[in-house]
Amino acid sequence: MNNKIKKLIKKMESQEYKVIRVTRAEFELSNGDIYPHAFELDDDITVEEFQKLLDSSKDMIIDQIKKIEDTDE
Repeated sequence: MNNKIKKLIKKMESQEYKVIRVTRAEFELSNGDIYPHAFELDDDITVEEFQKLLDSSKDMIIDQIKKIEDTDE
């Protein structure tokens, strides 16, 4: 696996994203970063529910990067 890819995966795996606020238009992390949603949410979602979605998304992205890198070897 490419060293840059290994470093990226390691950094992503160690990075913790703590959601502290969610609205229909955006979400905020504990470090103060605010990100807009790619689309407006139809329903209200709790911070806990959104945290699970964010964590799952991070895991899926890491898995996809690993799969892409494995097929290139």
